[in-house]
Amino acid sequence: MTVAAEGDRLGAFRTAGPRSLPVLSQLPPADRTAAQTSMGLTLTEVMRLDALAGSHLAAGDDGALRVVRSVVLDDPSDPLAGAGPDVLVVLGARLPPADAAQCAALVERLDRSGSAALAYRESPTTSVVPQALLDEADRRDFPVLALAPSARLDEVVAGVLGGIVAKQTRALSLSSRMHDDFMDVALTGGGLAEVVGRAANFLDGAAVLGLGPDREIMASAGPEADVTEIRDWLWLLDAAADDAYADMGPSRRLSEVRADQSVVTPAAVLAQADLSPADGILLVPGHHELPGGVGEYAVAPVMAGDQRHGWLVAVHRTGPMLVGAGTVLERAAVIAALSEIRHQAVHSVELRFQGDLVRRLVGGAVGHTERTLAYTRSFGWRLDGPVVVLVTATETVVEASADPTRALDVLDRLADGWRSAVESEVAGAAVAGLATEIVTVLPLDGRTADEVTALVTAVSSRVNARLRRLGRVLGTGIGRTATSLSGLGDAHQQAQRALVVGQEIYGGQAVTHFDQLGVFRLLSLIPDSSELRSYVDEVLGPLADASDPDSADLRDTLRVLLETNLNVAESARRLHFHYNTMRYRIGKLERLLGPFTSDPTLRLNLLLALHAARMRGLDQPVRPPAALAPPVTVDDGLDALV
Repeated sequence: MTVAAEGDRLGAFRTAGPRSLPVLSQLPPADRTAAQTSMGLTLTEVMRLDALAGSHLAAGDDGALRVVRSVVLDDPSDPLAGAGPDVLVVLGARLPPADAAQCAALVERLDRSGSAALAYRESPTTSVVPQALLDEADRRDFPVLALAPSARLDEVVAGVLGGIVAKQTRALSLSSRMHDDFMDVALTGGGLAEVVGRAANFLDGAAVLGLGPDREIMASAGPEADVTEIRDWLWLLDAAADDAYADMGPSRRLSEVRADQSVVTPAAVLAQADLSPADGILLVPGHHELPGGVGEYAVAPVMAGDQRHGWLVAVHRTGPMLVGAGTVLERAAVIAALSEIRHQAVHSVELRFQGDLVRRLVGGAVGHTERTLAYTRSFGWRLDGPVVVLVTATETVVEASADPTRALDVLDRLADGWRSAVESEVAGAAVAGLATEIVTVLPLDGRTADEVTALVTAVSSRVNARLRRLGRVLGTGIGRTATSLSGLGDAHQQAQRALVVGQEIYGGQAVTHFDQLGVFRLLSLIPDSSELRSYVDEVLGPLADASDPDSADLRDTLRVLLETNLNVAESARRLHFHYNTMRYRIGKLERLLGPFTSDPTLRLNLLLALHAARMRGLDQPVRPPAALAPPVTVDDGLDALV
């Protein structure tokens, strides 16, 4: 044979226009979808056909998973004439003699063209293909199929084409029935439970489970006993095991081939990942064997764009899955993703409506109380009795140049996390994100102010435990009890004041009740920070120097003295000073500040100045600027909050 003449034709073939389908024979089996696999027969399946009885792979055993979508009976003098993507090239007669270089070039070009395999009919007397060709095919894992000497080539071609058509017909029939069933679920507003139920109907004998994004079981269907048992023993490996599986080459993952997808034995994966079959199944898309080799399972992710909303898992505990199980789950996963997107859109609209209602409630714009209460009941809120208003906020804001919708998205995520934490403690609370804060109207249910503070502190601690890894915390202010809807406006303002003052005094994660503010409530009403700074400097004099350690030490002594009503012995005990040392310090303080031990007005001014310095951070080594503004932290990680 003349290799040079054949190269031009092959070059022309390679430069042809783009194909609508990938070359499945060049696509790793683990990367093929169920729909792609149903378009042809693997070589293993081809050899099971009656027309190819007695056939075997003479070379390229590792290429047995290549897909055949067409078959050509070729002329041995021009074996590349029929080469093409996923084509089984069947030689009509013995190849002419050729040297090793020519044989290698022939196999190389067949492999490059995406051909599925080269087949020939064995002869009891002569060698149909050169041994050099078989050696090169083994080196490239390009399969060469040896047909039985008695095989009729016309029957081989007809049998392979008939098998391909039969498989595609079954796939189309299954696809049509799935389309009708799953579209019915989508058009009637069904959710994950309905999708799982329809999938179980197709996969007779299999238990189907719908998993959430955190791999929790959300819905299930199928044989009741199997579902119950699988719920007990089914647990899934974490992302590290999935990565270990994905990093392995296809030759390590594949064991054999079924009619619809490759079956995976996880033993090698579990061994490489230092895991045992008792650790559970591998949550990897595709069709797999169960640990232990008894039964099979199929997995399909529920994806919407790049966002994964969960998984669908079908498990057949005692035998092989239905042919086409992968296609069923993939189609079901698409409908489940559509259902999830629709649910999220509806949920978003509901949250906006609820937010508008909460804004009207706390803004004092309630006109018809009974009608408003009817609206609140429709959302499951219990606002008929005494309630308290909570205002929750974080120091995090978005950049001024960023998309303005980003701030709303961040607030929605924060509100969702806060709502989930509150609902786990109190049923019937109204939660909404309003502009820059999260407002909660909480049923009192007989709780005292201290009990409410303790409850909110517990909720805040759980939420902040998740936020803290992003460098953020939430603070909450609690208003006084409102006995009717008309009192929510005042309660909201009280909660806002408690939030602002509490964060100024105790930090960003403070939980502060309005009744706990005391004199700080009055100081917080002074809007001019420069005036407060001037007042602190005038009253404390040299002790106002926040950068001087000695001044800070004397301020602590003064604060304790005023808190103990000038009880020298008690002050000395609290500060761990000798009594005489305390007397000396009192004398030094009076020389600096005046006779505060005998002047009650001076004592009041000193106490107010200390409170003001503490509230506005004026007693810290680095004072905030006179035009006080809340600290700004650029948001760069709240996508992972909920």
